Amino acid sequence: MQTTGEPGKGKGRSVVIDLKSFFLSDGLSEALECRLDLSGMELGGVKPFCAPVCAHVRLTGFGGSVELRAEVGYTLTMPCDRCFEEVTRHFSSTFAHTLVRQLHSGGEDGDYVLVEDERLDLDRLLQEDILLDLPSKFLCRPDCEGLCPTCGKNRNEGPCGCSGREIDPRLAVLQELL
Repeated sequence: MQTTGEPGKGKGRSVVIDLKSFFLSDGLSEALECRLDLSGMELGGVKPFCAPVCAHVRLTGFGGSVELRAEVGYTLTMPCDRCFEEVTRHFSSTFAHTLVRQLHSGGEDGDYVLVEDERLDLDRLLQEDILLDLPSKFLCRPDCEGLCPTCGKNRNEGPCGCSGREIDPRLAVLQELL
């Protein structure tokens, strides 16, 4: 397996793998470890990747295609979507792809990753996998109560003393009748 470093979008260098020998050999299998620098990536106004992403990748050639299995581990530091407290969590995920040189008509395009020039930008593929795997809501805990909409106090720290009933301004005149 031949890998090359090319300038990437982040601070480091992108890992590009020459897959020609895998496409030509059934059963050829190799493993590699790499680190992805996603520290420059911004999500929701925050740069959550404070440490490099660690990836363990296995490539196996079969039937003119290549199976890629990757186990990644990464740590995110983001504010909670409800109370804005900063939270750090470790995630680990496994991704699998079938890499092909061409797609045949009638095949499901979503099932395969097209690698026309037999060179795979591993960083880009894993970055897409990680972004699609991130939780849609990032919470400090499942039962986070968030902030009081009236005074802004963190409800996880205790009650704020607000009445808890916000009156619609259009109906405020009716409140005077009571």
